[in-house]
Amino acid sequence: MLEEDRQPEHPGSGPDGDESTYDLAPEERADSARSGDSIRSTSDTPERRCQNCGAPMPEDDAVMVCPSCGYDIVTNRIFVPAEAAGEPIETNVDHAASLAGSPLVTATAWRPFAIAAGVVLATVAFAMLAGWSSFFIQRDGNFLDGQGRAVLDSPATSARFGAVLRLLVGSAVIVACGAAAVRAAAWFESRTFGEPRAVLARLSLAVAAAAAVRLLPIESHVLRNIVHGGLGIAVIALVMMLVLRDRGRLLGIVLVCWAVAFLLVVPVARLIAWSIPIF
Repeated sequence: MLEEDRQPEHPGSGPDGDESTYDLAPEERADSARSGDSIRSTSDTPERRCQNCGAPMPEDDAVMVCPSCGYDIVTNRIFVPAEAAGEPIETNVDHAASLAGSPLVTATAWRPFAIAAGVVLATVAFAMLAGWSSFFIQRDGNFLDGQGRAVLDSPATSARFGAVLRLLVGSAVIVACGAAAVRAAAWFESRTFGEPRAVLARLSLAVAAAAAVRLLPIESHVLRNIVHGGLGIAVIALVMMLVLRDRGRLLGIVLVCWAVAFLLVVPVARLIAWSIPIF
């Protein structure tokens, strides 16, 4: 074959056989190929975004945690990075660890709660002195006299003052049982008791609110005890839920310890009352 009949190696070469005009160097051809593949892969593959915050996710499908908000696609939970180890830890675990050693009742303002408890107890005591029917036993519309006979049109004066005295003593005993329950709950949770005046003021308000439930008039003595007892427990639970800012495990521990302490005090008090005539 003659030299002039030889075809150029590249279709873009000029008539004079100068291939440097359109040909690329090997390094440039490799870069061009890589950029073309990148463009094609980007256009073919949709961009991953976080289902929680919408931020772009890494292209590696093995990465399941959003780098922006810490949302985990697999567990459907939000993680926060640990400062020391550089590994993700769960938010609720970190929150629980941060509460260790903190007081159970953090607020130190106790006077408003103490004043509110005093006002409620004073209202209940005034209703007892006025002969409010829901505080005294009735039979056929009559109240009991000193011998237990239902012959009085209104409660006896001695019964009224006796009811007020039982209210004050019983409220003090129940508040003391609540304080013991809070102390036990703080021990279980590895936390401190908190400001004693703040704890006692809040417990007093809960007990006073439960005592105010007895203002509801119900004719049947048995039904009255059931309704008043159930509503009183519900009121105490509601107030303690607001005080502790918890409606789960901590609230349950406090209420259970409170009930246990009260059930222990009542037999002891009956034993003491039974043994007093001996002396």
